[in-house]
Amino acid sequence: MATTPFCLVVAGGGRVVGDERSGAAPSYVFLHGLGSTRSGEKSASLLAHAARQGRGFLRFDMRGHGESSGELGRVKVRQLIDDAVQVLERTGPAVVVGSSLGALVAAHAAAQRPDLFDRLALLAPAFGLMPSLAAHLDEHGYLALGGAPLFYVDPAVREDAASLDETALPARVRAPTLIVHGTADDVIPPRASERFFGAMRANDKQLWLVEGGDHRLTDVAAEIWQRVDALPSPSNR
Repeated sequence: MATTPFCLVVAGGGRVVGDERSGAAPSYVFLHGLGSTRSGEKSASLLAHAARQGRGFLRFDMRGHGESSGELGRVKVRQLIDDAVQVLERTGPAVVVGSSLGALVAAHAAAQRPDLFDRLALLAPAFGLMPSLAAHLDEHGYLALGGAPLFYVDPAVREDAASLDETALPARVRAPTLIVHGTADDVIPPRASERFFGAMRANDKQLWLVEGGDHRLTDVAAEIWQRVDALPSPSNR
């Protein structure tokens, strides 16, 4: 399915590379997980769904991943959040779908710029990972999470992660939100999503615990898109 590539220069001279498909608003915007890229199975499924709906679509490699600039383990999460906001300023209010780390980034961006979010879907969001990042590092500062390849985490990135406020975050996310988590997720425990959901004050929120679902949730992607579409859109009120 044809898309058009784009490249954005972001704060500090970094580069974010992605691709997009034109269509009706609000567009779907996909944020991938840690160690992944924009061209995974879920983003391909969402692209096909967007095409069937005649809606716009955009995905991008977060810095430190894929074609974008930066090195994994040396890009701060706050930089990823700022990058996501800049991308969304390109699309206008969007239906944002984030997976794992991408979901965490999306939640922080939604709290920071609610005007850019029509609806929000958080898939196996990595809540709790940043405050406990140091506990997942070996004695040399390398991270191994859920079988992902080892990579070094710069001290500045560790400090940034530890300083992110997840305590107040749920109450600050006001977009209509769907949280999806597999009960068999061996990377991020589903209880993290349950706690976040319970603390949310959004008027429209849903939590779907997928029985036997793993961290990737690719098997239920089509149903996820249907469920997020069913959330009330602020633009229709």
